[in-house]
Amino acid sequence: MNATKRLDFIPYPSSVRYLDGEVRLGPQTGIANQFPTDWALDVPIRQLADELRCDCGSSSAQSSDVVVLTADRRLADDEYTIDIHHIDGMDGDGEPEARDNGVGSGPAAPVSASIAIAAGGEAGLRYGIQTFRQIIRQSPHTLPCLHVQDKPTFATRAYSLDVTRGRVPTLRFLQWFADQLAFYKYNQFQLYVEHAFAFKGLSESWRGTDPLTAEDITQLDRYCAARGIELVPSLATFGHMYMNLRTRSYRALGEFPEEADRPFSFVERQEHHTLNAADPRALRFAQGLIDQYIPLFRSRCFNIGGDETFDLGRGQSAKDAPGMSRSELYAGFVTGLCRTLSEHGRMPMLWADIALESPETMALLPRDIIMLNWMYEPDIDESKVRALAEQGRRQFVCPAVRTWNRLFPDFAGAWANITHMAEAGRKYGAEGMLVTDWGDYGNVNDPRLSLPGLCYGAQQSWNPGELGTGENRGGDTDGTMEAVGASGFEAMNARISRLVYDDPSGRVMGELALLAGSTTSFTWDLAVQVLELDAGDGSLNTQVAARVERMYDRGVLAFDRVQGCADARRRLLIANRDMILKRDACNRRLDEGERAIRAALNGDRTSVLIQVMVEGQRLLNDLGVELLTMAERSADTASWTERRYQLAAQLELWFERYRRSWLEIGRPAELDRIAHVIWSHADILRAGEL
Repeated sequence: MNATKRLDFIPYPSSVRYLDGEVRLGPQTGIANQFPTDWALDVPIRQLADELRCDCGSSSAQSSDVVVLTADRRLADDEYTIDIHHIDGMDGDGEPEARDNGVGSGPAAPVSASIAIAAGGEAGLRYGIQTFRQIIRQSPHTLPCLHVQDKPTFATRAYSLDVTRGRVPTLRFLQWFADQLAFYKYNQFQLYVEHAFAFKGLSESWRGTDPLTAEDITQLDRYCAARGIELVPSLATFGHMYMNLRTRSYRALGEFPEEADRPFSFVERQEHHTLNAADPRALRFAQGLIDQYIPLFRSRCFNIGGDETFDLGRGQSAKDAPGMSRSELYAGFVTGLCRTLSEHGRMPMLWADIALESPETMALLPRDIIMLNWMYEPDIDESKVRALAEQGRRQFVCPAVRTWNRLFPDFAGAWANITHMAEAGRKYGAEGMLVTDWGDYGNVNDPRLSLPGLCYGAQQSWNPGELGTGENRGGDTDGTMEAVGASGFEAMNARISRLVYDDPSGRVMGELALLAGSTTSFTWDLAVQVLELDAGDGSLNTQVAARVERMYDRGVLAFDRVQGCADARRRLLIANRDMILKRDACNRRLDEGERAIRAALNGDRTSVLIQVMVEGQRLLNDLGVELLTMAERSADTASWTERRYQLAAQLELWFERYRRSWLEIGRPAELDRIAHVIWSHADILRAGEL
């Protein structure tokens, strides 16, 4: 074993073999392109040149060094190798030999080192360049001699970002996000849309949301394609039609048109709102959305949604088609959507949850659908993955970065979920993994904090099941293997700290994970539920009440429909009493974690963002205690009144800081709905009653 510095990689390659010695890069290190001219690699080569210029510009080594990018037809299309070694002193002791790549080579240069990235195809060379960029970042001027041989486990490594339930990112941010995906070797990107796109004829749905436009999509599509990423349209076309079915123009197409005038509710938006599958007009409406959206994308795939169609067969469709089963209604509607895609030459993708509920439904669906098999809990039931494999269905496994209803992502839960889903997908032959990033209840979470979860997905979709602290499987190993459980989580977080957050100590991500996991005594979703139990006039919102009751074990929480909103709020808060009273311990941990992260990150933008989120969670924790005090009527009136007023003002001031953070990366969109939650709780505090 030699003493060469071990590098961090995300994702960690299949095989890394360190050799003796180091190579110094010169200030004018060049790039020699020896691959077919039709390989579209201009952007990654430019990125590599920028990396070399930034990190190697002050080196005193010779200026004649060259990084050779070459084709090797013996490798698979997405497979690559990296070889870094001295030219003189090659003694046949196992260092890679020079290869005839079949493309031709440029003139010889008087160099003392050989740096070559070879691949069987354009994709592989792109991935090799990204790995080499990671090497340069960690070893400017002096590179360790090594041999990397690498290829992905899953052919498709995709990421889905919710851009419709509160946040609508700017194009600039979406481009930045695409750059992160490319750097960590994803090759597919989906933007989940319900209503936040400026469809013609649907201004009644998207007004006030700062929707994405056709120009946004076409620009992003070009940007992604230049980075080897397929931008796939993802559109709700069956369920999750909340904003469309609240309009006067299209409410008649839903299962429950009589409910279209109910007040807006974050809770209710997640619950139902399904098109009437028995109404031909509803199918034509959904097909029209597809017809408008398809031309903006070069992808041959289209995610038609189809998940959580909770209302199906329970409302208007039961009257319009009384003899049809839910399976027949569902499969008939989806088949109609697939027919439209086929006319456009596109491949359908479909969330698999409804089809997996019934063998009859699955049997009625077209065979060419790619089933998106989602499970988001830390421990998953792999029988669902096995079931699709046994039926010969194409599938992607779809874990989550677990960001919804939180100011901080659930990093530990995300790591466990992503790891288990990747292993199940590999075991049962899934052809891809789609990492999902959802924004229920207003997307209060900031997608910049999804970057660690993005890295978890990059690791487990590329090389699932193992983490190399020195080397990984497939080569001579003189490092140790890390398990995928607690030790794997710690090792991955240390790697993210060093490579993503430039923290040499490797501690910042561990601190962030601890902060996210042990600092919440009053959650954002609980704050929303407490507020939305009010129907707007002091009476109980029975639909919200029913949803909240279902979230608890049977009998744990039951609301009295006669007593009204204040009584329901009181019961909900008391049901969460034990959690709410952990406020002091949670706030101490927030303070400790913030200090540690601020010291490690030295006040950079990520540190500032984390400070905003820490302050918000601390105030939510305080809010929970004050609301519980109201519920139990246990306060000392004089001191309590002053404390309530002070907290109300702190919440309002915090929201202004949060607003600035939101607008750094997003359009105003539904920011006012977040404001409504904060300001309404400030009003409740000042009133002193639920």
